[in-house]
Amino acid sequence: MKLKFDKYHPHSFIKSLAKQLGVTSHTDCLEEVIELSAPIGKGKIGGFIFSDGIAFMVYDCMINEDWVLEFSSAAPAPLQFNFEIEGEIWHSFNHGDIRYHLNPLQGSVTACPNTSTQEFMIPGKRKIVYASLLIERERYLKKIDCIVEKMPDKLRNIFSDSKSEKTFFYQGNYSISAAECMNKIIKNEQKGLVRSTYLEGKALELLSRQIRQFTDDLLSPDKQVMIRKYDVDKIKFARDLLIKDIQNPPTIEALAKKAGINQQKLKSGFKAIFETTINKYLRDERLERASLLLLQGISVKAAALEIGYSNQSHFARKFKEKYGILPKEYLKSIQTKISVNQDIKH
Repeated sequence: MKLKFDKYHPHSFIKSLAKQLGVTSHTDCLEEVIELSAPIGKGKIGGFIFSDGIAFMVYDCMINEDWVLEFSSAAPAPLQFNFEIEGEIWHSFNHGDIRYHLNPLQGSVTACPNTSTQEFMIPGKRKIVYASLLIERERYLKKIDCIVEKMPDKLRNIFSDSKSEKTFFYQGNYSISAAECMNKIIKNEQKGLVRSTYLEGKALELLSRQIRQFTDDLLSPDKQVMIRKYDVDKIKFARDLLIKDIQNPPTIEALAKKAGINQQKLKSGFKAIFETTINKYLRDERLERASLLLLQGISVKAAALEIGYSNQSHFARKFKEKYGILPKEYLKSIQTKISVNQDIKH
């Protein structure tokens, strides 16, 4: 089945897709969603519009026949960061000169010139989990031009192409840390403002990680960090143990012993895979959980205790170091957002 679209805007895309399929979509805060059911398939497709020209698409579904999504628009095409988590997807653009497909744990960065259509082929009768981060470059550049200046030349040039006149293609395996970020996005089951606020933060994190990944891929092989498969499995097992009991996590010594790996390799390998130290990973995981609890209206004291901080002042200091705002102020801002959102609805 070929489905045609004249806009890249995720909300417009979802509404157009729903119309062509003969179904309805619904809005959940910043997300437009289609829930698929027989005879079309099962699962859902969601599109988010965030601030500063950043948007996000997530496909978590199985369709009953092949789809070809054809995009043709007079407006500048977005810069796209594509991620395949499960299944396969095929992509072609630049008048068909560039054709490739993504397998699980593979990603791409693409820019399609305005003069060309682009197609995404999604196979039927197979589970697919795929995500795409879309950057509207003209809006994005107004906010972060200083960040773009620090990018590698190849990436800076394509970020600066706000009129979408150039072609760009990069494909590679994305990092374990990016995969972790993707899993948190896919598995998040929150609703409304809580979900949208959380996923906006994760989308920005994913963008940052992919820019670093691209930069690392430009280095010579001897300067890239290589980890053996069996080491990766042990380190990921250690990570799971670390956060299993987030209130009382094991020491690094105990963690290494349980994972069957020496402490030095655990520490160096952990930093290579997750791009941070064990202690900082634990702290960030705790604070991220705390931010979700605060988003749900949990008190600052209760959130601190839930993640293993008995000293509320210490928790507040660490929270501000990560998010630039005290948890009490963060909670107040969320309550204000919820109140404004409710007023708008009424």
